[in-house]
Amino acid sequence: GTNKQVSVKLADGSIYTGIVVSRSTQVDLALIQIRPKKPLPSLRMQTVPPQIGQKAYAIGDPKGLERSLSDGIISRIDGSGMIQFTATASFGSSGGPLLNEDGQVIGIVRSGNPGTNLNFAIPAAAVINNLPGQRSLAVQQIGNYTLASSLQIRQGNYQKGLQILNEGIRRYPQNATLYLNRGAAKSALRDYQGAKSDYSRSIQLQPTSLAYSNRAKVYAALKQQQQALEDFTEAIRINQGWGGSNLGAAFYSRGDLQVRLGNTKAAIADFKQAAKFYQQLGNAERYRAALDRITLITAQ
Repeated sequence: GTNKQVSVKLADGSIYTGIVVSRSTQVDLALIQIRPKKPLPSLRMQTVPPQIGQKAYAIGDPKGLERSLSDGIISRIDGSGMIQFTATASFGSSGGPLLNEDGQVIGIVRSGNPGTNLNFAIPAAAVINNLPGQRSLAVQQIGNYTLASSLQIRQGNYQKGLQILNEGIRRYPQNATLYLNRGAAKSALRDYQGAKSDYSRSIQLQPTSLAYSNRAKVYAALKQQQQALEDFTEAIRINQGWGGSNLGAAFYSRGDLQVRLGNTKAAIADFKQAAKFYQQLGNAERYRAALDRITLITAQ
């Protein structure tokens, strides 16, 4: 809403009038100031991104049940930083903290679908960055466009997500991340030509492993195998803070392309690299899948 004053109820039942200092309508965040009669305890923020599989606890008021606690794990983090978690979240949970085992805030619960694991939280870094004076307005707004569109897309609202990204690109046409995210949305809608155009623009502005990898997948969908192979190779070469999971996936995908192109030795080498990264990550399922591909090739 647009209210400048709100009521804030504390755990001890006391109620204060809060002043809305700042708000971000796109990611549904507001900074509220109260003047308590005595010092209040506060929660620290986990400033580094959480890890997949990390334990997480959601606190909220689902269906009027005050200070309800549920536990789960971090199941996914997308390119914008949006956190997907398995702890139960339903109507009334939005706005509550998502905590780690040390009681630090990982993020703010944004939405949840009852009976599913499709629960999302805005990362703590976005909360910090929305505080006054933390960063420039332009950077803050770009981050808001990215988060807001990601939330819509994760809920299956692709057209709404595209509208948000279109507006973001209209205002900030030189931002690579917005093009990258719009490319992902178009790819999900099977608009591969549009996705390829957006990924190419993102690469032109800021060449990253993720942009090359995403464009490679689009080339593969368009049956342009050689271009896909070249893009996966470039993604692996750059490897800019990409992480073992993405590298494993890139080697696996490139190995698959090598098989299609008849490059048997190169395919085996790529699947071996994929297996190595998956083993390091403890991903037994993907590790076995890579080894199975090697066995299948050598048996032919």
